[in-house]
Amino acid sequence: MLPKSFITPFLKPAPDPTFTPAIGDVLVLDTGGGNYSTITTRAWHIFSTTNHSTLLTGYQSERSREYPVANGITKAIISGRDDPILLIIDYATIVDDDSEMESLHVPFQSMRHGVKFDMTPPIYGGTGSMSINDDVIPLNCDGEKLFLSISKPTKDYLNLYDCYKLSSALHTPAIHPRRRSKKTMHEDVPMIEWHRRLAMVPEDIVSKTLQHTTQCYLNVDCENRSNMREHYQSRFPGLRLPRQKEDVATDTYFPSVKTSRGHTCSQMFVGLTSDRWYT
Repeated sequence: MLPKSFITPFLKPAPDPTFTPAIGDVLVLDTGGGNYSTITTRAWHIFSTTNHSTLLTGYQSERSREYPVANGITKAIISGRDDPILLIIDYATIVDDDSEMESLHVPFQSMRHGVKFDMTPPIYGGTGSMSINDDVIPLNCDGEKLFLSISKPTKDYLNLYDCYKLSSALHTPAIHPRRRSKKTMHEDVPMIEWHRRLAMVPEDIVSKTLQHTTQCYLNVDCENRSNMREHYQSRFPGLRLPRQKEDVATDTYFPSVKTSRGHTCSQMFVGLTSDRWYT
């Protein structure tokens, strides 16, 4: 057993003086909170609503639920200032839960409208603040998050204190007509390119081939979709590779002329039963 002089008592480290504990309702600023902010009815005065809603999954339940989207205002306490300020967030999801004490603001939503953020706390070399026009508003830090202490303002407060907008109302983007794909005709392709595509055959054979074929798949980009779709079967039957239900022999060769795609290596396949060959 060690003597008492060798026993060092465990001392809890003193809290950092730059850390402020989060007490009561707070507005947390976090970059990982989604696309839009989240506000609570207990800390925000809702002054207008929208006809939009947000589908939240996993909030206090495994089920999905729709929450309304509205515009709100709150009162925030700023360290170093005698008077509080008012903060407005447009287009935020309302969480109607009396037990929820955290509202969430996504800095990206404000950065689109000129608000600047320094999300590094002072203890790590940053300022931990946001700049709206020429005013710098310091943020509190409890060692885990940056936040502001907020409370629900009354109507009397709305004309007393400085007011800052953290975001602007959502604009409905202009509706653009769907672009039609440009049809490519064989007249748009020069003859020298047809020579390369048709194995360098003479010009008269190229002309007769174009006269007696449909050229339905000169341009496979038939649809201008912004989101790709998964297709289990080719949408262009004429471009499907023919299947030989027989054994094949193959050989590799290197022609002296490049293909239309710039390839210099070719592979030949010959059916052992039908004697049909493909390159």
